[in-house]
Amino acid sequence: MKPLFRQRLILKALPVILLLLATFSGTASAQYSEYQIKGGWLVSFAKYVTWPDKVFDSDDEPIIIGILGDDPFGEDLDNIVRNRKANGRPIIIRRNNDIRELKGAHIIFFSNSNELTISEVFKDYNSRKGILTIGDGISNFCELGGIINFRKDRPTTFDLNLEAAIDARLIIHSKLLQLAKKFVHYDN
Repeated sequence: MKPLFRQRLILKALPVILLLLATFSGTASAQYSEYQIKGGWLVSFAKYVTWPDKVFDSDDEPIIIGILGDDPFGEDLDNIVRNRKANGRPIIIRRNNDIRELKGAHIIFFSNSNELTISEVFKDYNSRKGILTIGDGISNFCELGGIINFRKDRPTTFDLNLEAAIDARLIIHSKLLQLAKKFVHYDN
């Protein structure tokens, strides 16, 4: 992808992210923390992913974002999603240290506190169909089967495993694909 084209795409997405963040600060020009920006990204991810029809029982069923492990967002994420919708659906947040307690989540954010158990979680949790998995700068997250992983070197950018998204039967819209820093494949 040409650098100028990528810059234009990022510039187009930036106002959307800043608008989301401005809802709880009152101004779009303030400095935002890493996790306020990542919270804005979570909402954007929800808007630019299409889930299989069978995932939702009704047209107004909410998109559930599950936070697995330590919650780095605090109240910021709740403030970002308050009164927001993604694809016409309200967004709700659930938090837990046990992935089994996040059953029904459409997006699961793996905090970096769970880095040592990721491969075990993916091995045991083989019913990930229809779940967008997002890692918080976790080593080899995408190679192990995660779909999106925030980068450690630039934590507000992300890598993407398109194969894992296809396996989960998710459609990642081209606008989101164009913002991925790097495409990653499964380790063989």
